[in-house]
Order: sequence, then C-alpha cells, then structure tokens
Amino acid sequence: MNTKVYNIIFAVGSFLILISSVLVMENVVWGKYSFATGAVFYAFCRIKMLYKGNDFRMKRLDRFYFLSVLFLAIASYFQFKGYGPWVVLLLLVAIIEFYASVRTSYYEKLIASQKEKLSTSDNPDLDSFTKG
Repeated sequence: MNTKVYNIIFAVGSFLILISSVLVMENVVWGKYSFATGAVFYAFCRIKMLYKGNDFRMKRLDRFYFLSVLFLAIASYFQFKGYGPWVVLLLLVAIIEFYASVRTSYYEKLIASQKEKLSTSDNPDLDSFTKG
C-alpha cells in the first residue's frame, strides 16, 4: 500500500476515535467497539509509517508515537471494563501526539535544510549524512 492509503486509514481511525469517545461518554453501547476499531486502524498506520532513517531524534519521536498507541490500547481496555481513567489516557495521547507532530515537522524541515546545505556545498559524500 502507498502512503495515500495509509493516510486515509489513519484519518478514518482518528475520526472513529474522536466520535467514539463522545459516544462512550454518552453510554452508547457500540461506542467502545468503534473506539477499538479506530485504535486498531490508528495503530496499524503508526506501525506502517515508522521512520526508517538514522536520526536519533526522529527515532525518539517514533517511540512517543508507540507510547500513544499503547495508551490507546489501554484506554480501549478500560472502556470495555467500565473504568473511568480511559479519559485521562486519551488526554495523554492527545498531548503526546501534539508534541510529537510539532517536533516531527520541525526535525523533518531541519534535516531537509541540512541536506540542501550539503548538496550546495559541492560535497559528493551526501549519502554519508543520510546514513548517519
């Protein structure tokens, strides 16, 4: 599958998580099932879209994304058991996602500008920068 398909699955999963959170708070019976489905879609896309380079900062942010997937799974479990702390976990997921997405965007721009500087400085060893 290509990135466009993953983005669509990710958007559907995120939408299901958002809508299902409200449904679970309103005690709609099937809300927790759609939340779990959205969490599975979300986790699938996060796993498939892992960073494949060698930048330690981007790998650290991928660990943050893994942590948010873990929190979503635990929140879904709490919904099925009827525990209330799933809302706190969902808040933590939102905070982690916000932080990681802002930092990912910044680091991707930084890496691109560093590659551009290396390519304009007539450095033939550009591959060594991308490999580590």
